[in-house]
Amino acid sequence: MKRYTLLALFLLLLLPTIVQAEDKWNIKTLDSYQVLSDTSNESSILLEGTTAEVYETTGLVAGYYQIDFNGVPGFIYSNQASALFEQEQMSFKVVDEQIPYYVMKKGKLVQKGILLKDAVLTRTKTSSVYHLVEVGKDVFYIPLEGTIPTLSSSNDALKKTTYPMKLYNRVEVPVYNTQSIQIGTLAANQSVDLIGVEKSKGIIYFLGQEARINMNDFVHMDLLQPKKVLKYEEMTYLLNVIAALYPEFTKLEQIGKSVEGTPLYAMKIGNGKKEVLLDGSLHAREHMTTNVVAEMIDTYSIHYENKSVYGGYNVRQTLDQTAIWFIPMMNPDGVKLVQSGPTSMKNGALATKINGNSNFNRWKSNIRGVDLNDNFASGWDKIKGGHKQPAYMAYKGPSAFSEPESKAFRDFVKKHKFKTYISYHSSGQIMYWFNYQKIAESKRDQALAKTLSKLTGYKVMPPQYLPGSGASADWFIQETKMPGITLEISPYIGEQPVPLSKWDAIWRQNHKVGLYLAQEASKR
Repeated sequence: MKRYTLLALFLLLLLPTIVQAEDKWNIKTLDSYQVLSDTSNESSILLEGTTAEVYETTGLVAGYYQIDFNGVPGFIYSNQASALFEQEQMSFKVVDEQIPYYVMKKGKLVQKGILLKDAVLTRTKTSSVYHLVEVGKDVFYIPLEGTIPTLSSSNDALKKTTYPMKLYNRVEVPVYNTQSIQIGTLAANQSVDLIGVEKSKGIIYFLGQEARINMNDFVHMDLLQPKKVLKYEEMTYLLNVIAALYPEFTKLEQIGKSVEGTPLYAMKIGNGKKEVLLDGSLHAREHMTTNVVAEMIDTYSIHYENKSVYGGYNVRQTLDQTAIWFIPMMNPDGVKLVQSGPTSMKNGALATKINGNSNFNRWKSNIRGVDLNDNFASGWDKIKGGHKQPAYMAYKGPSAFSEPESKAFRDFVKKHKFKTYISYHSSGQIMYWFNYQKIAESKRDQALAKTLSKLTGYKVMPPQYLPGSGASADWFIQETKMPGITLEISPYIGEQPVPLSKWDAIWRQNHKVGLYLAQEASKR
């Protein structure tokens, strides 16, 4: 009698843990099973067909489920959990090291692949011995044995993805596990949610587990939702995804590093022998120009792949005559400083001292206070005005090309024979095109600027006749004898980033610019 009194006290001590648990599911047994009062041999009997509540918060204890049995806690052997779970649609987890899964062909189940331990899936229905899981047009049969119910969702991992992107396959493609073993196939004309890229491999979740796909088996629609503050990390991820999807007509190249060692990337779209160049975010607060360039990459690449027309241009035909190179973010350290503040930077304290406060909305320079658009060797020594020491803008630096970002641009340009260069800036809806060109070149460049004006609605500025500027476009004109245009995308908004409310109009004005430049350059 004393033993049963102690047992009752033990059960009462456990009861609050069970009662307070919020997450639970029901199991309905298919046979008569022992329910133990603990993990010893003390037991009572759970009869066939009895329903019991199983609590996620306690989960498995040394091979047992902890359950609620007649209002008190108990334990049931986990290997007896081949019981039929009561809910049709529920999540389950693989607990064996691996289990097979099947598809139905001509009335027979045929093994399609394997699931590894810890895979989590959500079934659509069940049979007496199988979970049925639908993936696209396929229905997979997964044995109940070797799985346990879970309150986790098969989509939980996807929700944690930093930059979710959707891809599409046009033909049936293989799917591999992390050991490069094929674990199944994805039927044609399906979509997958990309959660990462490893070189030419894409990372997805397939049947509840992390899996790999060959990226060039897939295409995309819209990878980027551009009406946002686009950070360096998302931009570089986009570039890597595009490069992995379309190696036959894109090229991704690291052209240098910033002051803080951040890689500077350029991407080419098209196989044309002639080339043009567009860049963005030379000035930190003007980071919406990165959105413009990145959206061109996203848009032009899928129209190239689809052999389709965009903005009146046959994209593949155009870019196979003249390829476009893009440098989406020339000043990544400065952009990070503006977007995320000084605590995100190695040299944040120095930048704060230069700026005079921790509000970097007005910041244009690189991380150490050099205005990159004053740092090029285009009359650098003749620049008048500006700051004489590091500042948030208008400090030309200790010498021309003193900064790793401007050096990287210089060296990249010298490796190519670009026909045109557009330097995207953000404020004024105007464009500059002049740097003392010869008469024939001046007429050519002014005519190009006027056509761009009709395309964008931006005003062409008259020649400025500056003794020196240090600007990237002016150096490009001087170095290559080709058109270099500084294009300001937004109405004047003062010393701050362009508001997102301006995006829709900006994209409408600029979405065809890259394709026009490529077409125009093909004639020269």
